[in-house]
Amino acid sequence: MEKLLATLEKFPRAHLLVVGDLMLDRFVWGDVDRISPEAPVPVLRVTSESFRLGGAANVIHNIRSLGGRVTACGVVGRDSAGRMVTHNLKRVGASTTGVYSDARYPTTEKSRIIAGPGHQQIVRLDRENHGAISVLTRRRLRQFVLKQAPRCDGIVISDYGKGVIDEELLSTTEELTRNGTALCVVDPKKENYGRYRHPTLITPNKFEASEASGITISDEKSLLGAGKKLVRMWQAKAVLITRGAEGMSLFQARRESKHFPTEPRDIFDVTGAGDTVIAVCALALACGAGYEEAAVMANLAAGLVGDEVGTVAVPMKKLKRIIRDKL
Repeated sequence: MEKLLATLEKFPRAHLLVVGDLMLDRFVWGDVDRISPEAPVPVLRVTSESFRLGGAANVIHNIRSLGGRVTACGVVGRDSAGRMVTHNLKRVGASTTGVYSDARYPTTEKSRIIAGPGHQQIVRLDRENHGAISVLTRRRLRQFVLKQAPRCDGIVISDYGKGVIDEELLSTTEELTRNGTALCVVDPKKENYGRYRHPTLITPNKFEASEASGITISDEKSLLGAGKKLVRMWQAKAVLITRGAEGMSLFQARRESKHFPTEPRDIFDVTGAGDTVIAVCALALACGAGYEEAAVMANLAAGLVGDEVGTVAVPMKKLKRIIRDKL
């Protein structure tokens, strides 16, 4: 734990390039005390509404909240949601020089309707891209990554399958990381399972690991089989499978797997937990930590996210305090 605290102190020195699907998360909060006479559905009496950075933008927010420096690279639409995402990225202290607006690409916005003191999610409404990003914008993204990556301590690929991360962009990052000199941490999605190659670390959740490997993870044996297969398939230095309340499992070639259980909690909301995991892992690895240290830190941080409802960024003070409490 003392080693983890020393790594935390180095976070402000790290500068990461985050490439991925920038989103806006909208939360509508209220109370339900009756059923609609028009249809058998609850009537929500709205009490408040909030907007938060989501997707790759939440990864960026987490890096900034933990003291790291970050440059954003992605696409937003020429709409109010896109302007809000860009404004809030600047507000948290991220560089937005790599954020491009595209008239053909509506900003992805997820609206979650939350009811009652138990914060029960009733429904989620998604507004997302159904058109292609322009050829010019894609070219700008690749050129920006090639120019900016050598100036940073690592690349984070936050793939939500919304169109920013494509085969050409992944080929560009692979060129930068194949020789092992550049750090690249990936949060994968099914659209690109067959395209990830040579990541330093890749962090699928349990469902994604099952889907990508073709092995349904139902017990320890299937978990081990899936983890080992993904290391080979992606030619990854390490694979960290996040398993929600069950913790995390780390796999590396020619090494024994490691499992990191979570502590029991009354609340476990997984919204945005994967974003926190990849942010903490990237910062830790960029600061010289090993894979196990990065996994322990990410596991603790993800637990803090699970304590709250909605998309949140973990503050440095909070993570530092929970590590100190374990000394």
